[in-house]
Amino acid sequence: MSLPPLAVALLALSTVIVVLWFLAARGYWEDDAYIHLEFARSLAAGRGFSFNGHIVYGDTSPLWVWLLVAFHAVIPDWLAAGKALTACAAVFALSGAFVYARTLVRHALAPQATNLFAATMVLVFVTLPYFGYWAFSGMEALAAAGLACWGAAALATKPITPARLALAALAAGLAPLLRPEMAFFTVLLGLVLLQRWSKMPDRSLSVLAAALLLACAPGLAWGMYAVRTFGSLLPNTNAAKRAAPGDSVLSRLVHTYAFGFPVVLLGLLFIVACLLWSVLRRSRISTSLWSSLPSGGWLLFVWTAINCIFYVANHTFVQTRYLFVTAPVLTLALLALLANRWPRAYRGLLAFALVYGTWMSVMATRPLVRNKVRIDAIYAELAAQLRALPPDAPVATYSIGEAAFLGEHPLVDIGGITRPGAIPYLWDAGDDRRTAWIYTQGAQYEIIDHAPLPGATLLWSHNVPLTGWYFHPGMYGRTEGLQLWKLPPRP
Repeated sequence: MSLPPLAVALLALSTVIVVLWFLAARGYWEDDAYIHLEFARSLAAGRGFSFNGHIVYGDTSPLWVWLLVAFHAVIPDWLAAGKALTACAAVFALSGAFVYARTLVRHALAPQATNLFAATMVLVFVTLPYFGYWAFSGMEALAAAGLACWGAAALATKPITPARLALAALAAGLAPLLRPEMAFFTVLLGLVLLQRWSKMPDRSLSVLAAALLLACAPGLAWGMYAVRTFGSLLPNTNAAKRAAPGDSVLSRLVHTYAFGFPVVLLGLLFIVACLLWSVLRRSRISTSLWSSLPSGGWLLFVWTAINCIFYVANHTFVQTRYLFVTAPVLTLALLALLANRWPRAYRGLLAFALVYGTWMSVMATRPLVRNKVRIDAIYAELAAQLRALPPDAPVATYSIGEAAFLGEHPLVDIGGITRPGAIPYLWDAGDDRRTAWIYTQGAQYEIIDHAPLPGATLLWSHNVPLTGWYFHPGMYGRTEGLQLWKLPPRP
């Protein structure tokens, strides 16, 4: 079906925005993305899932690592291969967002209006403040959001066809290998698919068996490999990325949503207010509300709620990329619910989403990406310093990705991702216990912003711009220290 001219214009505008973000992020790789690259390079060289020469469960996205290996087989340069993968992930995710958005309103809107809504949702997606930061950072979050879109969109037809059942089952099977929190998505999608299979005219057991194989085989295969190779089903990051003991994960969740996805909070508050009002008036809004959105939309509400409960229960240090897996897709589902049930509220919230998203992308995301490009260049200089050090003299550092990939020098990870022994010292106020521990690991140098011990020798120093999400653009002009120190002999 042909698209209305306005939908074409919106998609063209979205494409321009995506291309501009890609160009802005050409010199930017998230440090954790360099960790993916280091694991991928080790795999391609036949050294297994190793980092810095050690077999270790330090990567939460094995599927992304394998995709990097596949792209490198075609594109020899690792960085170029990684950027090409992020571009393909963007196409995958945004086309999935378009298809998913159509399924959310097709029962309530005319075909032309359905296509216009879908094109509008793509524009909402690319103007989200976190989009420009994560889309081309080398991380897997955008691809994971796209996988959620395609998996949920496969539920659109009733009764479900065998082909759609297989597509959704495959998405469910691959999901936990892209982001660990997507295991909840796998379970939820699997339950819905089982119910849909039971409603098929021909409930073929072979179709069910094929779907179960697609949904379970990837996770089971990786689980057996992880237990055999690493001795654990859970990666080290499960413990290394927990919040400080006194921090409130719930407060951080609300803050992170409020900065990057305020539409979600405002929309949920509006729906709760309408439900309370209906209770006072003794009307049956809950019944009509349920029918206003297909199961593929409600799936995102339930999945997001489960993820948030998990983050609080696990005391996870919630990062923006964690929410970027679910929140953009939830935003589409929430706006679709409002478009189907409360068109006036939808138009108001849509206008706010586009204005706020564009404003924050310009005022916060753009200077943050610019700072990240500068930091990557500075860390490349630091990596050159590491290559000049004695090859048998390990360097202790928190940011291990770029230092390992470009420096190719032995490191001691004080962040606990590849060396869990550092985890007990992550939130110490002083350096004493951590410094004593890095000596036991053989460290002779340390990258830190101050002298780690009396008698330490400063070898290299540079000021790096701040990173973080700030409402005030002037914050991005501030700097902090990055220094390489030679440690004195072990006390």
